[in-house]
Amino acid sequence: MSLSYRTPAAFADFSCLGADCDDTCCRDWQVKLDRTHYELLQRAIEEDKSEQALSAENILVNTSSVSGDHDYAFVRMRDDGFCSMLDKKGLCRIQCLYGMDTLGDVCTMFPRVISRSGEVIELSGSLSCPEVVRRQIKVASPLKMKRFRLSDLPRSKDYPVQRSISEKETDDYQRYFRPVRDGLLSIIANEAYSLNGRLYLLADLATHLSTFYHRGCRLDSSQRLHEMLEDYTQPLALQRASEFMAQHDQNLALVMVVVHSIFSIKLQQAEKENISQLYSGILEGRDPAGEMITAELAQRLQQKISALNQQQHELIDRAVTRYLANCIFREWFISMPDPFTYIQMLLVRMMLLRSLIYLELDTAILDADRLHEQLVYIMYNFARNIEQNSEFLKIVYNALAEQGMIHFDFSAAFIRF
Repeated sequence: MSLSYRTPAAFADFSCLGADCDDTCCRDWQVKLDRTHYELLQRAIEEDKSEQALSAENILVNTSSVSGDHDYAFVRMRDDGFCSMLDKKGLCRIQCLYGMDTLGDVCTMFPRVISRSGEVIELSGSLSCPEVVRRQIKVASPLKMKRFRLSDLPRSKDYPVQRSISEKETDDYQRYFRPVRDGLLSIIANEAYSLNGRLYLLADLATHLSTFYHRGCRLDSSQRLHEMLEDYTQPLALQRASEFMAQHDQNLALVMVVVHSIFSIKLQQAEKENISQLYSGILEGRDPAGEMITAELAQRLQQKISALNQQQHELIDRAVTRYLANCIFREWFISMPDPFTYIQMLLVRMMLLRSLIYLELDTAILDADRLHEQLVYIMYNFARNIEQNSEFLKIVYNALAEQGMIHFDFSAAFIRF
């Protein structure tokens, strides 16, 4: 059976902007180097003593007991957070001197994410790249797919596949992954209904699915699963969810208690990151531990939301919808123990992101292009500093779980804006 290749329309024909990009992707995280390309680089510099010394100082073999060939070494970051291999022009020294072939898979392929589900190869883009966000939030349809060619990839042979499911998969959680994901995408992409209603329906579907569809499950038949997906993707279900969310008042006080608690942890851990700086600006010099801080922020959030006109609301909801579609398509919920755990943490992330957008967005800006650029900046930095930081998200999950908030009873509160 031949392979098929598909990618979201927003990512089709993507090309790195290089030095023309808004920001470099070569900072604020650990850059891993796979063993094959580490050894290629060492051979390339074996005749140059100065390059050998530079490599020995800045490219370090991973001594962790759980490391493998994919993370054999890593590149040291400078004190300012930038990669030590960047030259004065902000370009990669390794690529400039020795070409693309010596770069590790991470550096070569970013922001591309390649997955394989049976005979389908999927290409998606990480939202920590500003150009990916820009393309994503402006695309006409969040679900439209296109075919891509391997020749379009920077490494068309031996390209890294981040995750895969066999066509002959016997684990039912993985076996039915694609129809469940398609159902989740169908709900979030139906923009005839409110964003809050669609998010609530995602949580409702996920909590019911998770009672029988989860890691380690064994399904006697897929009929129940498919019937549930069919029911929840019908217009009537979306309409009822939208009406339900419209009937309930916002609880911005609870929202800001959770949001501020999470961003306070971030400020303590990485105060120099862009997203921390953004939140510090929102605080406007207030004491993060102040007694009335969450009430003041909740009041400000309400004022900012009320000040937006209909066009601004629609533009934000449209951008968030496309951001969500990227996440659901790219992230593969089966990395979590059940669909609800994934969706609830997705709702928490969207609560954080939407709060940042509303609190930071300049409501006086009426030009759509300028609003888009503000959204691009907030979204790619959020993805880079929050969503790509798995250790931080573990802290957030554990804190919420201790408070009993990884539960459907809290889903609506995380959504109401």
